[in-house]
Amino acid sequence: MLISDIISSAQRAGKVTYAGKSLYGNPVPMIRLGVARPGAVLIAGTVHAREHITGRLLTELASRYSGDYPLDVIPYLNPDGAILATEGITAFALKNAERLRLLRLNGGSTDFSLWKANLRGVDLNVNFDAGWGTGAKNVRVPGGENYIGSYPFSEPETRIVRSLIKSGRYAVAVAYHSKGEEVYWGFGQNNDYRDEAEKIARLLGYKPKQTPDSAGGLKDYWIQETGLPGFTVEVGKDSFPHPYPESELDNLIRTHAGAFGLYAEIAERVWKRTRNTT
Repeated sequence: MLISDIISSAQRAGKVTYAGKSLYGNPVPMIRLGVARPGAVLIAGTVHAREHITGRLLTELASRYSGDYPLDVIPYLNPDGAILATEGITAFALKNAERLRLLRLNGGSTDFSLWKANLRGVDLNVNFDAGWGTGAKNVRVPGGENYIGSYPFSEPETRIVRSLIKSGRYAVAVAYHSKGEEVYWGFGQNNDYRDEAEKIARLLGYKPKQTPDSAGGLKDYWIQETGLPGFTVEVGKDSFPHPYPESELDNLIRTHAGAFGLYAEIAERVWKRTRNTT
């Protein structure tokens, strides 16, 4: 999975802009669907490197979306990590010291297929400034997973999402991960939008769930900053290993066939209600 593959797949799925650049300077494509107007849906995948199946899924769903409600889809928020997990360390022109550092963080192995972080060893889904560093599994040293970073938003990839959220043009945010067939909702004391989470879960055949011991994620930051509905969707059966098998992509596409339309419905309803009360 070279960066050219990521870009070309995004371009095939719809109108592409670039949300920013990754730690190693790779572009982060964003597919813009529907008619541009406020109250859009922000959808992000491949937050974790080994979960690159979500990037494939989101590009396929984007290519099939026929609605006019605006959706901004970032299939690969962590392109460096996805490339590392699929192509290995030789895909990067690294200085010897950096190459040795990454190998050390990976226990000396050249197999990075289970790597979750970016190339600094920061887990992007614990780097957001929402209960940063308070998650049950958080660690404070770089590695393949769970490292919170040296401070909130230390990574360019999470700063991309922060800028998008701060733009004020979104009504709903959804982060795609794998695996477990669950829909996470709520953060901290904000337990609103349970009904919406249950609707999504029913459509997908997943279970709605809360994760009180988790913090620092994209969903968490979105809910904290906006109070609007945000969800984490864990795609695929838990019985499959990481990385999730590419052979299951067609099944995931069928399961999520109506998801973008439902996100649009939720966003339109929430946006209208929000505008009418301000």
